Amino acid sequence: MLHHMPPRILISGTHSGVGKTTIATGIMAALAQKELPVQPYKVGPDYIDPSYHTLATGRPSRNLDRWMLREELVPVFLRSSLDHWVVIEGVMGLFDGVSGTKGYGSSADIAKLLNTPVVLIVDAGNLSRSVAAMVHGFSTFDPDLRIAGVILNRVKSPAQENILREALKEIEIPIFGVLPKEEGIRLPERHLGLVPSQEKAFQEGFFEELIDVVSRTIDLDAIQRIMQETPQNDKVYEQNIALFPEKVSEDVDANKPAKLEIQDTAPSKGNKRHKKVDRQLRLGVAWDEAFSFYYQDAFDLANNLGFVVIPFSPLQDQGLPERLDGLFFGGGFPELHLERLSQNLSFLESLKKFHRSGKTIYGECGGYMYLGQQITDFEGKTYPMADLIPITAEMTRKLRGMGYREGVFQQDNFLGVAGNRVYGHEFHYSEVRYIDAENSRSSAFELLKGGESLRLDGYARDNIVASYLHLNFAGHPELLQHWAEYLRQGV
Repeated sequence: MLHHMPPRILISGTHSGVGKTTIATGIMAALAQKELPVQPYKVGPDYIDPSYHTLATGRPSRNLDRWMLREELVPVFLRSSLDHWVVIEGVMGLFDGVSGTKGYGSSADIAKLLNTPVVLIVDAGNLSRSVAAMVHGFSTFDPDLRIAGVILNRVKSPAQENILREALKEIEIPIFGVLPKEEGIRLPERHLGLVPSQEKAFQEGFFEELIDVVSRTIDLDAIQRIMQETPQNDKVYEQNIALFPEKVSEDVDANKPAKLEIQDTAPSKGNKRHKKVDRQLRLGVAWDEAFSFYYQDAFDLANNLGFVVIPFSPLQDQGLPERLDGLFFGGGFPELHLERLSQNLSFLESLKKFHRSGKTIYGECGGYMYLGQQITDFEGKTYPMADLIPITAEMTRKLRGMGYREGVFQQDNFLGVAGNRVYGHEFHYSEVRYIDAENSRSSAFELLKGGESLRLDGYARDNIVASYLHLNFAGHPELLQHWAEYLRQGV
């Protein structure tokens, strides 16, 4: 189905920590309360911020990551934004992108790519007239970018607000909202950033309070007007229809995203590009407080390729669901649940039995660690894990890996063949050691940064592929298709 560009806005900030996630989530929630069909997005690879968007709107949030999605980004956006009001939360500062580039993958880059106006959040707590110089710099730095207005956060007094308003009049930048410092509402945080919404670490009534604050302090009508004024038949839509018609018109029902639930319906008709398998394939996905780092567009792609996504909990379930063809252990916070994970012996035995049957298992970061022999926590206590991979993992106080990575497959496996390149990211306060040097020959990837080799990473052997590398399969549809075809051949 072809469609036009939706009403849209991108909420960004001058730098990290200005209140971007809280304010963007509040705007999403407030617009959704007005019964607008809000589709949330997050620039970059982050998993946690989107979990709050999803709670705020009732729709799965999606990631717009230029490094990981590459040429798939705009088609993914066009399909998933059908008939919605789009609110995009930026990442870091407005112009901060992939290191060594001129803002590639930054919030500004995505805003220009999607021809989307920007609302800039400014931490104005210690500013007066200098706010005009700051905002003027941001608004003129890139003439191809439109900053529609600003939201001033953490303003200390009505007197300061008056000074800020007078200053911004000089540069004719609209103010869409002023949030007093005492209205500050913060989302819970820990070592990887915010606490995932699944853990419900926020207080009861948080979203109601957030909607109340946003509705009182931000001109939502003005935000809606800006969103509606964005072009619907613009260059983004026309260029992608011309270049990738089969991607934009792909038979994926964006209004019914794939969910983590048992589905017994037959797969829908596919297209030439994403070839369907002959039968449904049952993909088990670890989903609980320990494992929750996944991308919605990857699930939608899996569903379109004939996979049924079946959730299970390594923390709570006594065993795996029946008749699974493959397993996906995503990242998350297994380090916070090591005792429960190690004591769920019946589940661990079920997992080992699944592995002995020769079926496929894929793991990322926390899932990779869980599949290993043991994990040592921050206090030095060690817990036995699944023992399917000859590695040990240890939590560290220091960040051990962060950033975008290029990965080169080192072995033929169910996702691809040796030499294939993929684009992902890593972020972890842990390190992994092989049990012996011989095991390093079974590495899944060579990881590169800026074209320079960093290290060998992960494990690919005996129908297991696992590593620290996070991938968005929507950016590499060939990986899931290869997996599906591998499973079909084994039927």
